[in-house]
Amino acid sequence: MKRLDVNRARDLWAQVYALKRLTMALCQLGQLDLRLGRLEEAAAELSRCVEEMPAPTNAVERRRYEVRRADLAAVRQRVAEIHLLAPPDAARLLLNDKEVKAGSPIYVAPGQHEVTVTGRHGQVARTLVKVAAGESRSISLSFESPPGAAAPQARPSARVTAAPVRIAQSPARSGPKPWIVGTGAAVSAALLVTGIGLHLGANASDNEAVARVAQVGDEQLLPSSPEFRQVYDEATAASTRANLLHGFGSGVLIAGAVAGAATLIYVVLPHDAEIRARAAGAEVTIAW
Repeated sequence: MKRLDVNRARDLWAQVYALKRLTMALCQLGQLDLRLGRLEEAAAELSRCVEEMPAPTNAVERRRYEVRRADLAAVRQRVAEIHLLAPPDAARLLLNDKEVKAGSPIYVAPGQHEVTVTGRHGQVARTLVKVAAGESRSISLSFESPPGAAAPQARPSARVTAAPVRIAQSPARSGPKPWIVGTGAAVSAALLVTGIGLHLGANASDNEAVARVAQVGDEQLLPSSPEFRQVYDEATAASTRANLLHGFGSGVLIAGAVAGAATLIYVVLPHDAEIRARAAGAEVTIAW
């Protein structure tokens, strides 16, 4: 690391971890993979690192623990997390043709991924899942009925006789009010633009947090030094700011989508329409 040979340092720590699964080696692998841009591996390693680290007993251990938690928070905003739930008869579970375990979190790059599960009797189920950065999703898979299996017989049902259903619509139809349509479209567009801006600000804060963490290794700062504390505080603040912006941005985007959908429904559905349905002596009237 003093020679800035990060790849060689990563290989040596991997050899250490292969000989003995030390938590310290796992944490080092996570931080080195983060610096090398191997975000999926870094997220998995730092997640297990934080879970396995013992409770800190002094100030140095506490700062180290907090820095690793900040690293994990930063990298999880740049990857997606998938939880796969396989059917009981599953024999093998694949994600992008790579065997994985069901139940445990799997970190992947944002985008589309293929999930395949094979059963003990040759069944196969596949699905495509699309995830965004910072998103966590649970995917449940199930097998279809095997070929040749007898379909369940329908139980006989009692015959119901009803009068024909009559649908009547008023000939007069007033169009949507322009000011309502314009206001809805403007509100939706403003919310969507604001949500995108908040997400862009969150990504900038994520990059700032990662840069501050990398600065610790680049400058070889000691945990007891004032410079380390300053860089750590800046990284923590940037990571917290990114989480808040991501949360607000997602909420604003959802509100913008709802406003746009409501406006579209208002434009498409007919106005001043009346539907009557009559059967077996009962009548239901719906007016829009």
